[in-house]
Amino acid sequence: MSDGLRKLRDQHGFTLLEVVVVLVFIGLIASLTTPYLMSTLDRVKHQAETRKINSALRFARSEAITRKKVFTFNGDTETRKYWISVKEKNRPSIARARTLAPGLTMAHFTSEEETLDNGTFSINFYPKGNSSGGAIRVTKISSDKYESAYEITIDPITGTSRINQETQ
Repeated sequence: MSDGLRKLRDQHGFTLLEVVVVLVFIGLIASLTTPYLMSTLDRVKHQAETRKINSALRFARSEAITRKKVFTFNGDTETRKYWISVKEKNRPSIARARTLAPGLTMAHFTSEEETLDNGTFSINFYPKGNSSGGAIRVTKISSDKYESAYEITIDPITGTSRINQETQ
């Protein structure tokens, strides 16, 4: 066996310099990818919350059709809560209120009757499938003017809801 092969066979482990170089590369890659991953996680959380609101709207419509009663989707822009209610035998029945994830708010509500930036709003769903209609904008609380938002539009004729992504 030659001396070169014997030296390679007798070596064990890595030198300190090799370990330091690898750790520097790992740190560099982590520092470059972390902001991208954090923005992706924020965007996914934003989409998930918007889908939950849209799901609640669809549930209210389907219950109104099934039970033949008026169901109301209520939202409060100040407390960042939303809930569904139905009036039964002269008393309103309220389901559990849900709160939006931290950092998100229902920043704007529009309908044919009103435009609301702060306060409580409601959307009625009727037994024939139609609704009072409107649009709910879900944004980040500290959003800058170039950040995207999601708007849920509720068609007054069909009562169906649709999510649209928009840039403010």
